[in-house]
Amino acid sequence: MELGELIFMIFCTIGAFNALFLSIYIWFQRNKNTIPNLLLSIFLVFTAFRVIRLLLTDFQDNFDLDFNLPLFYYSISVSSLVGPLMYLYLRFVSIKNLKFKALDLLHFLPFLFIFLAQYYLASNGRYNFTVYIGKHLLVLIQFLIYILVSFRFYKKNQQRVKEGESPKEVANILIFRNITIIFSILWVLDVIDVILIINSVQVYSFSYLNIFYSHSPEPFFYSVLTYFMLFIELKSGKITRLNSYTSKYGKSALSIEESLKLKDLMISYMLDKRIYKDSNLTLNILAKHLNSTPHILSQLINEQLKYNFNDFINSYRVEEAKLMLSDKGKNNFTIASIAYDCGFNTLSAFNTAFKKFTGLTPSQFRARER
Repeated sequence: MELGELIFMIFCTIGAFNALFLSIYIWFQRNKNTIPNLLLSIFLVFTAFRVIRLLLTDFQDNFDLDFNLPLFYYSISVSSLVGPLMYLYLRFVSIKNLKFKALDLLHFLPFLFIFLAQYYLASNGRYNFTVYIGKHLLVLIQFLIYILVSFRFYKKNQQRVKEGESPKEVANILIFRNITIIFSILWVLDVIDVILIINSVQVYSFSYLNIFYSHSPEPFFYSVLTYFMLFIELKSGKITRLNSYTSKYGKSALSIEESLKLKDLMISYMLDKRIYKDSNLTLNILAKHLNSTPHILSQLINEQLKYNFNDFINSYRVEEAKLMLSDKGKNNFTIASIAYDCGFNTLSAFNTAFKKFTGLTPSQFRARER
């Protein structure tokens, strides 16, 4: 064995044990939100399994070892679990009080299908290089789909934050983006790994099963990830802190008296300045007008007024629209012009909000007031 191979093997072996250690550590650090800890622990255990399996495959000859490992061992497609575990982790770590449902198990059907297909084909001597590469390509497509869905999940909640809705999903929206980016990098590295395998394939015989391999860089990729995760957890505890996120807000930065003053100031500002008529109004803009922060203002609106930001602003817009629709002197005003004048960007948004607050469409309300 060359020195570089020895260093590679030691680095990856320690990475595998780091993954096992971190999985146990995270599991026993769980507080109220158990599912994210469980999902992350499962991911780390399977990461360790994959790293060790690839090392055994690549370096068995160097130590004159002859592992008669069962076909079941080789049929476990850990890579097909990465995408589902990542996506489910993002959902459960972010959405307050989300329960694991039977439908969530559907995410693991591709893993079950690939496992059974590999086992069947190998046990019947039909597991060849074409099947091997086909399995990798199938997993890469599956992984890419989960990455795209995760990015959509991130963008959706990012937009809701910008609009001031402050959804339950906001523990730290940037963390979700960073996790998805990290796994996107892993996907790119997996693509490179498959290309390397295709270009330099050797055949090694494990008992009756042929394994196609090159010295795969994949153990190195996942070892680096576990080193990184262990570092940030031991340095700052960010992983277990994120996993334990169960409440929408932390402790309020304002006292009760300050909250009441800010609420009165905000309501007075809305009535006096009629800022709700600005169709570009956002939580950030309103917070600047009130010399507050978006987080504090969102917490105030949610907890004391029982609204999200959009509904809070729309409630004023609808009241303004009701006055205009019932004004006989404005009978010649179209419903669309009234909607835009009150601050709505689209007629459909106006109709939806109006019916939500009054139970009537604008046309029905106008007809009733005549």
